Amino acid sequence: MKKLKECTVSVFGLGLLGASLAWKLTSGGSVQGVAGWSRTRETVQRALDTGIITHACDSAEECAALGDILILAVPIRSMEETSLSIAGAVRQDALAVFDLASTKTEVGRSLSSIWGPRYAGFHPMAGKEKGGIGNADPELFLGSICAIVPFPGTSPSVLTLAEELASALGGRSLRTDPAEHDAVTACISHFPVLVAASLSLLAGKEREIHPLLPLLAAGGFRDTTRVAGGPAWLGADMASTNGVQVRRLAEEFKNVLDELLSASPEDLEILLAKASECRESILAAKEAWRKEERQ
Repeated sequence: MKKLKECTVSVFGLGLLGASLAWKLTSGGSVQGVAGWSRTRETVQRALDTGIITHACDSAEECAALGDILILAVPIRSMEETSLSIAGAVRQDALAVFDLASTKTEVGRSLSSIWGPRYAGFHPMAGKEKGGIGNADPELFLGSICAIVPFPGTSPSVLTLAEELASALGGRSLRTDPAEHDAVTACISHFPVLVAASLSLLAGKEREIHPLLPLLAAGGFRDTTRVAGGPAWLGADMASTNGVQVRRLAEEFKNVLDELLSASPEDLEILLAKASECRESILAAKEAWRKEERQ
């Protein structure tokens, strides 16, 4: 079984995540080479000119034929279509197929049926509110947690390569099953996008009544609505492919909000203090895990 350093990696989709991943592997000398394909030829040429990839591909099939490892960084809605279009071009000795989708249960069910034991989900927990190759950064994944999501039949050697990939990106690997992954990411990633979007839409309506609103908007509004500035297609894909978990959290959120609104001033202060404690304990637990892994 080849090590990551001996492999050519083919990346499909050169947006924020795909280009950042390819750039890190290329600049770090972590692999033999990086082939890249995107739907827009200008994007592929830009990736080559910038040194993000080492080989520009005119077609997804060409890219597939070059790779020992295939990384699907296309939008969630295009994962299955892309997989089906390249399946016939993939080498018989290709080692692994990973997807960077932020939801795994529905996507993984489809992709595992196409790729079999060579497939595992791979989700680096990093990003920016603005997508596209122009925002790519080879250090995007530095210090990030990379969720590795096996499916029934996933080869152990594929999981080993996934762990090597996480390390090469500057991150740390964490194995989890698809259901647990989607339940957690719904809470800390997918549902917050809808909350931020809701607040932004509400502010837009309020602005029609209160023209001074933009002048008084400051750090609080900017910070709480930051993820509403991301690609609309990404938010829609996350909500649609993880809808069960997002709707579950929406109901819980309504209950929590009702509790806050109905509380006395004294009880509200207690609840807000508890909220602060919850936030700090979650962030501290992640940092403690990182320190433990370093030892």
